[in-house]
Amino acid sequence: MAAPLKGMIPSDCVYDLKAFDPASTSAQTAQLNRDVISAAEKDEKWWKVGAQVYREMRAKGQTVFPPYTLNASATNVEVPSREAGRRINCRLIKPSNASVRPQGIFLHIHGGGWVLGTAQGQDRLLSHIADQTGLLLLSVEYRLAPEHIYPAAREDCEDVVDWLTVNAQATLNADLWFIGGESAGATLSVLALLHLKEQGKANGIKGALLSYGCYDLSILPSLKLAPNSTPVLSLEDSERFFAAYLPGLSLEDRKDRAVSPAYNDLAGLCPALFLVGTEDALVDDTVLMHFRWLRAGNQAVLRFVPGAPHGFTLFDASSVEVTASGWQSIVDFTQNLL
Repeated sequence: MAAPLKGMIPSDCVYDLKAFDPASTSAQTAQLNRDVISAAEKDEKWWKVGAQVYREMRAKGQTVFPPYTLNASATNVEVPSREAGRRINCRLIKPSNASVRPQGIFLHIHGGGWVLGTAQGQDRLLSHIADQTGLLLLSVEYRLAPEHIYPAAREDCEDVVDWLTVNAQATLNADLWFIGGESAGATLSVLALLHLKEQGKANGIKGALLSYGCYDLSILPSLKLAPNSTPVLSLEDSERFFAAYLPGLSLEDRKDRAVSPAYNDLAGLCPALFLVGTEDALVDDTVLMHFRWLRAGNQAVLRFVPGAPHGFTLFDASSVEVTASGWQSIVDFTQNLL
């Protein structure tokens, strides 16, 4: 990092950039990135084998991410959609201590570029949050592209938050307090918050947990300039996701506020945690959205995780230190708002 200029006038905005110093990346994390890059080079691409085939591979641990570890106690909650006769499955995880009586719900929205992922894919993380905070964790099984293009995913998430604001107390004996997710799930989380705000129903939300989201889908510099060797998510990966989710939309079209959360009036939203790794191609999205959140008069915390790649919260926290660090930030932020 460059040394500060002596005698220079003070900046109104100062970032602690120690996390970006290569010396801040541990040997374990550096090896993780090398392993992920190596695995990605051998990995079948979802756009070549087909999205559904790749989803099945991912569930079995045949991609760069580990296989899903399921919580045997998880149950299913069906939520009606805006389409008559169609229901949205949501995965419910409760604290493992049966004596805990949750008062609040953390609505989780998974990532995967609007193409991959499932509500079952984060049971380890969600179980940890439930046990540490005493909250109910409810994860949305929203429709995926290319089978269901925009706005299917957004509408499913909106339908779930609409249902929760009316029915959560009667059906789950708890209120909707938190919304959050990873990557595309963070994007959809902000859009869901904005949907609640437009209806005048956002006041009950205590916090947003937003991990390495994409908030300007017209592509910011850190993604545009990311080499193909970037761990987990490269420019080509992102362009394939965008093409599947937003077919026919130009870069300018993607700036529509219903698509890209960064182009909205963010005033009146809840406190938010913005979490991103320094090796993530979407780091500019997190920095931009954190600033806009603050600029709108909201409270926000920005955490850079040294050396962490995109998707780092999805590894095993018992053996991967950046994952453990990310989980701890999520739990600490949530507990502070309870």
